[in-house]
Amino acid sequence: MLRRKEIMVLLLAVAAFAQFVGCGAENRKNWYSIFLDVPEKPPPPTRRVRRDLLREIDDLKHQLEEAKREVKAAQDTRAAKGAKAGAPPVEGAKSWQEAAALLPKGKGGSVDWPQALKTGAIAPRPSPDPAAPEQAVLELNVELVSSGNKTNTVTFSHGAHTRWLTCSNCHPSIFPLRQAKPAAITMAKIQAGQFCGACHGRVAFGVNTECSRCHVQPTAVAKWQPPEPRKPIERVKNWDEAARALPATDGITDWVKALSQAVIAPRAGSDPKAEDQAVLPLDVELIPPVGEMFKVVFSHKIHTEWLGCPNCHTAIFQMAKGADPITMEKINAGQYCGVCHGKVAFPATACGRCHPAMAGGK
Repeated sequence: MLRRKEIMVLLLAVAAFAQFVGCGAENRKNWYSIFLDVPEKPPPPTRRVRRDLLREIDDLKHQLEEAKREVKAAQDTRAAKGAKAGAPPVEGAKSWQEAAALLPKGKGGSVDWPQALKTGAIAPRPSPDPAAPEQAVLELNVELVSSGNKTNTVTFSHGAHTRWLTCSNCHPSIFPLRQAKPAAITMAKIQAGQFCGACHGRVAFGVNTECSRCHVQPTAVAKWQPPEPRKPIERVKNWDEAARALPATDGITDWVKALSQAVIAPRAGSDPKAEDQAVLPLDVELIPPVGEMFKVVFSHKIHTEWLGCPNCHTAIFQMAKGADPITMEKINAGQYCGVCHGKVAFPATACGRCHPAMAGGK
């Protein structure tokens, strides 16, 4: 009996296998679903879904074409404006010498870039790419103070520079940003071509001739300049005639008195339109190794009321503390102060004029 049941089960299994092999895909799916969890296949997209996708693709294509047309229109407008205005003549220059000859100059003889920009002598572009956007002007002034002495405060104008230069011209290659301890900027480094000296003294105004363009703290201006016509002393033909017309103290020309009495009327430069230099109210104390008794007080104010900075810096005096080993022997030999004193100014034998202790503190 048991044997018969086994034979019947085997025959049913064979019949089921034969049906499974010979059935279609739908029947096999039914058989699978009896023994396994068969996931439902998602239905194919309807015609409406396909139409929506195609419509969205077409809309994106139209938007892309519209954006391309707007870019081209902006490029054409910029090109038309440039053609209408005409390129500045300086763009036709073949060398720096040719370009410099076409650009306005400052009173020191160097190119005045802000004036060149203002007059249209230059027309900077934001990039070689005609479609590049213009850079915004950064109206930010930064004050730089050396050792807490506000007399020599420098006011750096980002606005004057970003009107025609991009930030990447200076940051971070020349002036790194976000330094824990910023590097000290000194006149010696600038004169050596570092920091501001990367441009100034080369293609921008020099660092030894136009001090007041950066050091704006001294706002006092000489009040003694008389109106035209100038003084009769300007008509003399030689130094002997001038010396007779100038006031003297102890037989030596007294330039301070000549200035206060308006016997002389110094000009700001050979250019009649040159602006007057600001007076620098700075006293420098020099104490020689021999002691406090021989301390010297040098008054920039007395000198800058009628002399420009380039008269002394840097041909006679370097602009670094302790850089000039000044001695009385060298002065008497015509060096340092001796370039003028003892020749056209009071001699070095008038000790009390420079050494206050020798004049009773006066």
